[in-house]
Amino acid sequence: MNKRIKTSVVLLFLFLQMQAFAQNKKENFVGKWKAPKGDIIIISVLGKSFVGKTAKQNIVVLKDVKFSENKWQGVVLNPREHITAKCELILYPNKLKIIARKGVFTKTLYWKKVV
Repeated sequence: MNKRIKTSVVLLFLFLQMQAFAQNKKENFVGKWKAPKGDIIIISVLGKSFVGKTAKQNIVVLKDVKFSENKWQGVVLNPREHITAKCELILYPNKLKIIARKGVFTKTLYWKKVV
């Protein structure tokens, strides 16, 4: 009996952890973010999606960010190398994880929230 209770508690804990990290449609990416190379990106709402532009040159680096198939998806652009890739976004309290995919290649970026 004791083993059964422990197993139930562990399973409940794992379920609650998964729910805590699950993405939801109400997340808000609006604000200033610092990219790995130091650029400040300003994310705002454009219609029914989010868009991110560099603060200095006003260049679009993130667009069409929408909640689809239970995750945030969009397009990330690298203006320095003229590369565009589909991406998935995961919002944490003070950082934004961007997983970019182009063909067989994947790159993960972390942007930090600027307060």
